Amino acid sequence: MNGQSQKAAAATITVIIPNWNCAPWLEEAIDSLVGQSSPPEQIIVIDDGSTDNSVALLQAMAARYPQIDLLQAERGGVSAARTRGLEIASGDFIYFMDADDFVGKTLFADFRRATVKHPEMELFCFGAKMFTDSPVAQRQYQLFHQRNIHGAFPGGSTTLRNMITQQSAHRVLWSSIVSRHLIERVGVQFLPIQNHEDAPYMFALYMQAQEVVLTGESYYYKRFMVTSLSQRKATFTWVENYFIARGNSEGFMQTWGMPADEWLLDRYYEPVMYGCLIEMRKNNIDVPKEWHVTIDQLIRKVTGESKRMKLQWYYPTLYNGLKASRSLLARYTAKR
Repeated sequence: MNGQSQKAAAATITVIIPNWNCAPWLEEAIDSLVGQSSPPEQIIVIDDGSTDNSVALLQAMAARYPQIDLLQAERGGVSAARTRGLEIASGDFIYFMDADDFVGKTLFADFRRATVKHPEMELFCFGAKMFTDSPVAQRQYQLFHQRNIHGAFPGGSTTLRNMITQQSAHRVLWSSIVSRHLIERVGVQFLPIQNHEDAPYMFALYMQAQEVVLTGESYYYKRFMVTSLSQRKATFTWVENYFIARGNSEGFMQTWGMPADEWLLDRYYEPVMYGCLIEMRKNNIDVPKEWHVTIDQLIRKVTGESKRMKLQWYYPTLYNGLKASRSLLARYTAKR
């Protein structure tokens, strides 16, 4: 093993977990980390002003497991909590995890093997499985946010384009382990928004990583709950935050002297763009007068690209009827 591989093999890991009222799920999340076949050296949990019994549970866990550092703060949002966690992180690599989810037992062992094989790696990207919140024996796991291309690639627009084309450019932080040196070198910051905050952060990392390694394994287990922040009824802020996130990515490209690339940004943010129209229609969101021109441009862009979105936006009753008919037909066919 050469010097670079030895350094990679000795890489340390810090896990950063913002927590807000996730007491019912904290034990499963923490157990999945301390029970790893190759555990992380540091687990930082930032309690973001919880009003349940999260703090008492976390204090008990920190007393049991010396690798846990518990920070307490007034309610400031996930971005502020992650930033505070980064300030005291000691690991060579950072993993951002949600407090109500858990990870597979071999995540960090497999990651460490990848660092030896790919000592230049700065992003280790993987897939997930989703499940509805229920007792363990009743859970059914469905593949989610898969990485459909595998191997080691240089970071940058060419690789990101390939990932987008293969539906592998996921915009969530929990789907990657990140080099702390990459975070510091790029100087990327979390935006103080409540939706889509991961997207510009991941965009910057994808674009500047020395090497990106993608695996077909699914290590993350995402709990689906109707009450989660990301699942609550959207307001216009949900839409506005898309423009803030995308604008950050545009500014990042300008700062780093990259040519404007509307195709790349459109395709990277496409699920969010489509989501804006879906949420506006589903929740009857009123668009502020000063946003009318911008939203009209977004509507024309999305409905011009997608016949499905055109039908859903302009003919929602017809679209919902066709969707319901398709569901009934599928159930009838399955019974036969």
